[in-house]
Amino acid sequence: MITRIEVDGFKSLRGFALDLEPLTAIVGASGAGKSNLLDALHLLSRLAQTSVTEALKGGRGAIRDQFSRLRDGAAGRVSLSVEMLLGTTRDPLGGEPLVTRVLHKTEIGRTVLSSGIEDITIDEQRFLVFDDPAADTWMERPPALLPFAHYNGPGSARMESVFKLEGTRSATGPDTRVARWNESGLEWDPAFARALQQRGILVGSLSSRSWVGRIAKELSAIRVIHFEPSKLRLSSDRAAGPALAADGSNLPTALAALAPEARAQIRADLAELIPGFRSFEVVPADEELRLEVEFTDGGRVPARVLSDGTLRLVALLTLLRGSPPGALIAVEEPENGIYPGRLRALIDKLVDATTPRGDVLPRQVLLTSHSPAILAALHGRPESLVFADLVRRGDDLRSTRMRHVRATDSPERDPTTVSRREIERILDAARPEDEA
Repeated sequence: MITRIEVDGFKSLRGFALDLEPLTAIVGASGAGKSNLLDALHLLSRLAQTSVTEALKGGRGAIRDQFSRLRDGAAGRVSLSVEMLLGTTRDPLGGEPLVTRVLHKTEIGRTVLSSGIEDITIDEQRFLVFDDPAADTWMERPPALLPFAHYNGPGSARMESVFKLEGTRSATGPDTRVARWNESGLEWDPAFARALQQRGILVGSLSSRSWVGRIAKELSAIRVIHFEPSKLRLSSDRAAGPALAADGSNLPTALAALAPEARAQIRADLAELIPGFRSFEVVPADEELRLEVEFTDGGRVPARVLSDGTLRLVALLTLLRGSPPGALIAVEEPENGIYPGRLRALIDKLVDATTPRGDVLPRQVLLTSHSPAILAALHGRPESLVFADLVRRGDDLRSTRMRHVRATDSPERDPTTVSRREIERILDAARPEDEA
């Protein structure tokens, strides 16, 4: 679970910081930069699985376009930092809970060489374990999550790993930088450093450190979803894998891979969300699997004739029930295609999925929307609401700003928060005339 994210130099996110809740809904007009935050999270996930160049290639737009635009061109660095609450794991030797409150920071450098080639490297990575519960202000807000917070014990050695390239990186001359680890002070020759700096989050010996490996595993579990109804309608190969694809193209296979009790829960959820829904089945079709839905009028229909909203709900619930505990699931415009009267019921399902039970860390959900309907559906949960807009900084360039919603519409002016009334006014003004 990511409790705070800070980003600088990535698209419209410059000097950006946001605390996240177990359920966070970001609302704002189109073009405010909501999708850029999801892109930054997706980049972190890819960095935990592949090289920095491949991670950036997998993003929206060319590599250069993912660096913030400045007046003299693209920025030369991207900084990504996340504070996390990891799932509780016990030491296999002592049986004590391992640390769960950690920070990870990555700095990506971009250098234009004399040949015109752009060199992309990991210039610094930092891994830190929290050791002072009193300074951990985020944990004060969701008291139900307090039992999951474990810190470095009093008197223990500081648990921190820093990989850093130090020295000179010239566009025309040789690379004279060396790589350093803070614990050992080791220096490696530039040739080895060049190989190391191309890797993602698991660099060098860090992969052998259990808490660093847990950070990478958690980041790799981030799911940024862009369901495509045309692909949700398709049959899927039996070997398409149990994890639901970002576009939903293997939905029947992912459903079939769930435990029977998970599928039963999805059926119960859908009966509350879709008028006339009775059940669904995953049906073998030659070498593929096909989704069929049954309604109370007795008819069973294949996925190819279902509405976009029904398909998106099935896919979203499949993702919720199939993701590992603590995983972050980010969904754009969840209200699309959903009957307005059922949106609050969907939000209730998401609240339930992000509420801790027992000793299992709940899943985390991040929504983005430009619809006032999300505001209404979360009327009783102001802590889950965030408003996104664009502001001009001192350099007169526009950057994304995100502010939490105040619990009450009091006349007090706090620049770090926004009132619900102000959000409604801005969204209404930005609504196209044909929607008014």
